[in-house]
Amino acid sequence: MTLSTPLARVPRPVDAVLDRLRRAVVSGEYKAGDYLPPERQLAASLGVSRLTLRAALAKLESEGLVRARQGDGVMVLDVMQSAGLGVLAYVDIADRADLLRSFLELRRAVAVEAVALACERAVPSDVSALQRLADAQAVETNHQRYLERDTEFARLVLSASQSFATSLLFNTLTPIASAHPEFLEALVEDKERSLAGYTITISLIQAKDADVARTVLRKALEGADAEVLKSVARRRRMGKRGAK
Repeated sequence: MTLSTPLARVPRPVDAVLDRLRRAVVSGEYKAGDYLPPERQLAASLGVSRLTLRAALAKLESEGLVRARQGDGVMVLDVMQSAGLGVLAYVDIADRADLLRSFLELRRAVAVEAVALACERAVPSDVSALQRLADAQAVETNHQRYLERDTEFARLVLSASQSFATSLLFNTLTPIASAHPEFLEALVEDKERSLAGYTITISLIQAKDADVARTVLRKALEGADAEVLKSVARRRRMGKRGAK
């Protein structure tokens, strides 16, 4: 589907336009420094009103993907220089090992620091809540519920860390991960490794040594993330073969 293909009828055309343009910019269909087609032409090619298009462009500009100047048109900005982390939800990171690796690096840094802070700030009730959830995961047979609880475990760690900013950063990372099902599946593909991760995390928090936690958890997550990269690559290869 290209930008010249009129949109199908949808409940919120502005969202469909926004999604189409956002993906075109983030994927590189439009390069940094390029100008989008004139408003009248672009609206016609998308099959929407100019009012709808303007609303979508305003949102795109607020995301740091384009800059509109009266009399100059709408210029595509350098994503690396102006966009926020949220654009990763619109990039096929499963097919871009470099992007997936960088996302895992950030996720790992957040996890390591959250656990380190929890070592210093967690109270007994925090540890008890984490243990109850880990015990529930050990006997969970519903795959979707297991995925949901995996995120819940992370949120409990963040709660124990008492770091508002870290929690907000996690809130930014979560929808990016959710936008890539292959990634989420890879995280819990090896249930034994996943459960071991819960045990390690709880033990580190109980030990109350933040420096040791940083060292141990960073090493453990580096190994786990290496397996995630392999799993995502394998799933993508299988998907491509199945599509032939």
